[in-house]
Amino acid sequence: MPHDLERVSLGVEGDFQEWLDFNLTGAFQTPNGLSLVAPFPPTELMLWTTGLVNPADFASHGCDIFKALSAASPKPLNTFSSILDFGVGVGRLARMFKGFRGKYTGVDVDKRHIAWVSAALDHVDAHATAPRRRLPFPDHSFDAVISISVFTHMNERDQFFYLEELARVAQPGATLMLTVHGERALRRAEEEPGIFDMLQVPPESIPATRAVFPQPGFSFIRQHRNFANAFFKYFTRDRYEYGITFISEAYVREKWSKYFDVVKVCTGAIHDFQDIVVLRVK
Repeated sequence: MPHDLERVSLGVEGDFQEWLDFNLTGAFQTPNGLSLVAPFPPTELMLWTTGLVNPADFASHGCDIFKALSAASPKPLNTFSSILDFGVGVGRLARMFKGFRGKYTGVDVDKRHIAWVSAALDHVDAHATAPRRRLPFPDHSFDAVISISVFTHMNERDQFFYLEELARVAQPGATLMLTVHGERALRRAEEEPGIFDMLQVPPESIPATRAVFPQPGFSFIRQHRNFANAFFKYFTRDRYEYGITFISEAYVREKWSKYFDVVKVCTGAIHDFQDIVVLRVK
C-alpha cells in the first residue's frame, strides 16, 4: 500500500500509524524514502549500543519501542511539550521523534553517542553526562521522561540517585516511562536458554533472583563478560558497576513510590521482555 508522503513528511506530528509503518518498511521500499526518516548511526555505534548492524533491524527496534511507549503513555507522545530521553544512546528511539514540535532532550554518558546525535539528529538537544553526577538541567524542566534499558543495568545505589534526579528535573504532574527487567524477563531467563545466554550472568544468579522476587525484590548481577570495564573506562576514570538488574513489581510499588506515584507496570511491554513502569510526579 503506497504511503501518503505529505503526511509522512510531518514525522511524529503526522499520522501515528503511517509514520510507524513508514519507518518500519516504507522508508526502505520507497524511492528516496530514507530521506524522509531520521539518519541511521554508523555500524560501529549501532553494534556497540544494540548489537545490531542492519539499519532495517535498528529501525524495527525503534518502532517496537515507540509503539510500546505509545500504548503505555497516558496521552499521545507528540503532545508532550518537553521530553527527556535519559540514555538516548545513538537515537534508536529518538529517531522516531523527527518533526517533534516540542523540545526533545537526550542525555548519555558516552560522549561518542552524544557527538553523533548532536551532528545527525537536529531535533534532539543532546548532552553528555557523567555517572553519579547531577543532570545539567534546572528543576521542573520536563513534562515527560523516557528511559529505555538504563535502570535494567544499575545497582541499587545508582538507581536511587537517578530516581531522585529524574524527580527533580520533572515537572509536577509529569509522566515518566522507565523500563525494567521484571517478572516476565526473569521467567524467560529461567525457561529460555537463548535469553539466559544473552544476559551473560552466572547460572546461580537466576535462582537467587527468583528467591527474592516474592518479596519486594531487587537483584543486581555482574555479567560474565565484564562489559563495564571496557565500556565505562572509555569515558570515565570512576569505577562504575554495570550488570543485569531485575526488579519486582512489589519493589517498584514500595520503593519507587517515595519519588513518584506508580500509575501502572506494563509487563513485558517491549519485546515480551522489558516492563514499562509508568510514573507520575507527585
